Amino acid sequence: MAQANKDQAEVKPKPLVISRTFAAPRATVFKAWSTAEHMKRWFSPEGFTVPEAEIDFRPGGVCAICMRSPAGQDMWSRGKYIEISPPDRLVFISEVANGTMPAFSAHTTVTFEDEGAGTRMTVRQVYDIHDENFRAAIEGASEGWRTTLDKLEQELARMRSAASS
Repeated sequence: MAQANKDQAEVKPKPLVISRTFAAPRATVFKAWSTAEHMKRWFSPEGFTVPEAEIDFRPGGVCAICMRSPAGQDMWSRGKYIEISPPDRLVFISEVANGTMPAFSAHTTVTFEDEGAGTRMTVRQVYDIHDENFRAAIEGASEGWRTTLDKLEQELARMRSAASS
């Protein structure tokens, strides 16, 4: 039994890849990633909020986001930007912690491509688990990203509306 648990711990989660087409230009979709103001509005799954965020949008800059669960539990994702190539590509690494203990880390690559009059955005995440109790969170990441991208769609509509006012 101990060997089975050890083997489970050594199995790296499959990378997550999720794409969505938005009715907005690449520059606008890319911009939604660029400030704490924008990220606080959309960068969390349905039911969660982002009460705090620190975004230093440059290679080597900080990307720190606090996601608050409906029960009031705060989960911090802290990392740094590796590559920022507007409006084509964004790469960052982050670590999610449970209190002071690392839960998992993610290497995230986001690409932005023209698709018709809109933008096809693809998110690819590769994970490393530091606490096996968080394997389920990674396994549910696809659904979390789906609802997060729903919120991004709302933020893009807000951005379009603000730009036309």
